[in-house]
Amino acid sequence: MEPLAEGKDILPGLHSNTQIPKIIGSARQYELTGNPKDERIAEFFWTTMVNHHSYANGGNSSGEYLSTPDKLNDRLTHSTCETCNTYNMLRLTKMLYQTSADVHYMDYYERALYNHILSTINPVQGGFVYFTPMRSGHYRVYSQPQTSFWCCVGSGMENHAKYGEMIYGHSEDELYVNLFIPSVLQWGKVRVEQFTGFPYEEATTLRLSCGRAKEFTVKFRVPEWTDVSQMELTVNGTAQPVSVSDGYVTVSRKWADGDEVRLTLPMSLRVAALPDGSDNYSFMYGPIVLASRMGKQEQVGLFADDSRGGHVASGPQWPLQDMPVIVGDKDDLLSHIEKVEGKPLEFKLRGVYPERYEGMTLEPFNCLYECRYMVYWPVISPDKLKAQQEALARSE
Repeated sequence: MEPLAEGKDILPGLHSNTQIPKIIGSARQYELTGNPKDERIAEFFWTTMVNHHSYANGGNSSGEYLSTPDKLNDRLTHSTCETCNTYNMLRLTKMLYQTSADVHYMDYYERALYNHILSTINPVQGGFVYFTPMRSGHYRVYSQPQTSFWCCVGSGMENHAKYGEMIYGHSEDELYVNLFIPSVLQWGKVRVEQFTGFPYEEATTLRLSCGRAKEFTVKFRVPEWTDVSQMELTVNGTAQPVSVSDGYVTVSRKWADGDEVRLTLPMSLRVAALPDGSDNYSFMYGPIVLASRMGKQEQVGLFADDSRGGHVASGPQWPLQDMPVIVGDKDDLLSHIEKVEGKPLEFKLRGVYPERYEGMTLEPFNCLYECRYMVYWPVISPDKLKAQQEALARSE
């Protein structure tokens, strides 16, 4: 804890989920005592984990352990992103947000919620996931009701009961809208209903029911992934100026019963690089990590039993030299992606080698289950393709 207080990253080689609860303790001590040292520990740890030890989906660690910061290229393994780690990172993020109202905490919260937590439950069988492999072509293992009661099953039960937890915040006369999730909030005598198809709809609407007219401020979070200049705000269908303060679009007025306020949330494609600057990239649309299905073959132990190591996908690790790569310039990656008409979160990937993967589909990672998949794509220039594939084959 002392090195963290001094701003030193001593996390490499440590067990990730042993550390995060300690930092939750520091954050709690800061809430109770105001001790600035505890605040420094919690803030530095959070910033270090999120910016230097995390993958695109908000998860961290390989084989439960942390490694060299900003060097995840060789940590795209079959045992990355333990669910408990992100469960605890969200707990820590919540505490840091509550004492700061800093929207950057909510940007991470949203990313980890949609792209890791939401993906860790099987929507058909109901099982929970321990590791979310970032290795290309690998798959996840799901728990079963009468076996495999891992830590990630215990925290997993909580994860999927907490989707309403951070949608809203408030001060005495300010209502914060942090997440764009259909929901109903009772805030004193004000009833708030949020209507949205987000992320399939790039907007959200609040309907306010307050009996007698009441004056207060509604504050919508401006996400890191949107363009403020393209946002549009209306109250009861009438356009309003988009006024941003401390990362929030603010609307202050005397609200009447039945008033509706609507905010557009323009989304666009973007590239998410590993923090080490290596030539492996994932793609996001707004806050959503995109991935590709790679088939259902050889998913040994897809549903876990009580065997030792049953939480790890132990089936064959497909050779990386056989996995798709993007042949082109890393500075022009978005030109390889085209949107599928009529499907707001589906895309096609072009310029892929081997040719059998040309036009492979990109879709939200949180919609994929019981399959092998791909989240990170290597990018190789045409003149280096053959040599790099041969070197990769030797390494494999």
